[in-house]
Amino acid sequence: MEIYVFVRHMLAWSITVAVLWPVMIPWAKVSYAIWNGNKELDEEFEEELWKRSAYASTLMAVVAVACLGLDYLTVDFTDMPAGPIHIVYYFAFLALAAGVMVYCFGMEDFFSGLNLAVIYLYIPTALLFLLWLVIRWNWVFEFVLNLLKEPKA
Repeated sequence: MEIYVFVRHMLAWSITVAVLWPVMIPWAKVSYAIWNGNKELDEEFEEELWKRSAYASTLMAVVAVACLGLDYLTVDFTDMPAGPIHIVYYFAFLALAAGVMVYCFGMEDFFSGLNLAVIYLYIPTALLFLLWLVIRWNWVFEFVLNLLKEPKA
């Protein structure tokens, strides 16, 4: 089914972006600024924002690797169909990403964390995807995609 292929690629792109954690530390700060909008930040929070961004980026990389590993092990060792497993781990990854953002940036609710996680993950994903369309080469994406088993029709 086509939905399984789409979810497999979305999971692969999400993991690809999340594991680029040294590059994503400044982007986490910018993502928070985009999410926060025109509201002023406290001076204490402004100073602490780099630490929180580094922590969030590191945790996102750990969560991405864990979801990739668990997806691979689940499909490989249980003989379950790959498509539904990818959907489960994709939503689990998004939920954990939202939780990481709530925890690291001290947000009030899950949906604020989800908004920040979507900004953090999918603006770079869109840019990397457009670049990939032009040059057709991204070794991290290809490595992640090879670890995610292709769903059977």
